[in-house]
Amino acid sequence: MKNRLLLLMTLLLAQFSFAQLGSREIIKGQIISELTGIDNVTVFNISSNKGAVTDDLGFFTMYARPSDTLVFSSVIFKSKKLVLTENDFKVIVLKIKLEEFINELDEVVVTPSTLTGDLEKDAKNIKVTDKQSAFNSGEISDMQLEKDFQSTQFNTAMPSDLSIPYGMDFVKIGKMVGKLFGKEKSKDQPLVFTSNKNFQEAVKDKFTYHFFTETLGLKQEEIGLFLNYCDSDPNVRKLLATNKEIDLIDFLISKSKEYKNLRKE
Repeated sequence: MKNRLLLLMTLLLAQFSFAQLGSREIIKGQIISELTGIDNVTVFNISSNKGAVTDDLGFFTMYARPSDTLVFSSVIFKSKKLVLTENDFKVIVLKIKLEEFINELDEVVVTPSTLTGDLEKDAKNIKVTDKQSAFNSGEISDMQLEKDFQSTQFNTAMPSDLSIPYGMDFVKIGKMVGKLFGKEKSKDQPLVFTSNKNFQEAVKDKFTYHFFTETLGLKQEEIGLFLNYCDSDPNVRKLLATNKEIDLIDFLISKSKEYKNLRKE
């Protein structure tokens, strides 16, 4: 009789211990982060081989017990491992903070291939060929130039309103540079165009959206109508020729003023 009672107590104790060891309860948690995209974070209990995924607000629920190990992983967060304790089950919602995963990329040097609409910046980036023969002796008599490929060229004999350190009027400079390209060319020499596209397509390729909306002050829906208005000018095609970029900018700014005045009438 005593042996049976001892055996029964041993079985009950073993069953109770096994139940305590194997029982798991629902734990509710939430991912918190400085980022807004806290959904679709994978929560995996490697102790029970069960997993869950967070909702749009970062909440998740799963069965777990103290000493279970949870692993949190996502493409935008650093993976994190958490070993649960008794205190984690005493809170209503377990908060887990994750750090943003920063994927550092190699440095990329971007070289702009189109005009930005900034006259000063674009004029400096335009490559021109030095042909001093296009100027008369009065324009170059006081010029003292020294070839220097390390620093920006500076001409102290140039009028003050065209001085580089104090800001340049690139429209006037463009007209003077225009003497180098086209005005002194032979009439028999054909113009070299930078694009075989029509005027509207060529201009859209050259200039950014910012140029039309900010520099010219056009609305998005007005850009197409404005280019149609410019295209009606019989000399507009010549502005697509090589080294006519500054003249083209001057033309578009002038035409935008005319276009706005027509819209007001």
